[in-house]
Amino acid sequence: MPEIRSATLHDVARWAGVSKSTVSNVLAGTGRASAATRDKVLTAVAELGYSPNRAARQLRTRRTGTVGVYVPGIPSTSEYYMRFVFGAMEQLSAQGRDMVILSGADRGALPLMDGVILSDPDETDAAAVALLASGLPVVSFERPYGPRMTRPAVVLWCDHRRALRTVLDQMWTAGGRRPALMIPPETGDWTAQLGDAYREWCGLHAVPPAVVSIDWIPAGPQIAEATDRLLTEDPAVDALFCGPVDTAPAVLPALARHGRTAGGDFLLATGTESTSARLGQPPITAIDIGPLEAGRRCVALLDQLLAGTADGEIEHPVHVHLRDSTRLARGRDAGRTT
Repeated sequence: MPEIRSATLHDVARWAGVSKSTVSNVLAGTGRASAATRDKVLTAVAELGYSPNRAARQLRTRRTGTVGVYVPGIPSTSEYYMRFVFGAMEQLSAQGRDMVILSGADRGALPLMDGVILSDPDETDAAAVALLASGLPVVSFERPYGPRMTRPAVVLWCDHRRALRTVLDQMWTAGGRRPALMIPPETGDWTAQLGDAYREWCGLHAVPPAVVSIDWIPAGPQIAEATDRLLTEDPAVDALFCGPVDTAPAVLPALARHGRTAGGDFLLATGTESTSARLGQPPITAIDIGPLEAGRRCVALLDQLLAGTADGEIEHPVHVHLRDSTRLARGRDAGRTT
């Protein structure tokens, strides 16, 4: 019986119509390959069943082939964090490497890893503080916030201030005169940016600020209670921006109990794009950070950090999807994306 030959780097390059160096760069997350080229290479890898010779690579690079990923809370409860983790896993899997999801539990010695990717490092999160101080190469998605946090060599960050101002301006144009803000405690860069931008916007428009604090990954009853309290104590509030994923859809039943209608006499938006926001009734205006692509980029940046070719802060694009929940009373502009 003839021996079945495993696919080689040359086979992948020929299938994709690119050079071997381009294939190597894509699989390592380095270089400047276009999105189309990257897709061709990853498709070729999948079609041919190519698997890098990890043992040989480890001998050359003295690396473990494993990357740690840490996100706050329990990833399976959050579509946003699941997508971020999957983006990192997809990139690592294409390179024949492994990923270990790090928990916040006290686990003693860390596993052998080439480096760590953190998302939303919060100064109150002891595990994130410890990982940043571990001496391992670290890429952080969002800036570490607070005096206890060691600054990593590479940060991928988002301009949440600008995105929130876009949403608040849309609410103002649509007639919302008393927008409120529902976010977790301002102990991380994401929440701090939102809080600062909101208060600055309120000052410019002579609007009394109304900030409601909730958990990072809040449960439905907490969201309902917070919304009920807000509308009972301040019935003049006619718009609400909810930070965490899937918070805004959970607000809808509470609005109904107060006789309010999202996209009608009440404007509603969320700081985290999700399936429920996109497909809800009404579809909810959302800030889209692109967690899937962010996870991929963090792996590529970690590889560049290990190669000594990356450091500093790199901005990650943010998009605002304006939908029916913040539509104009006249001349509907639902569905526009900026």
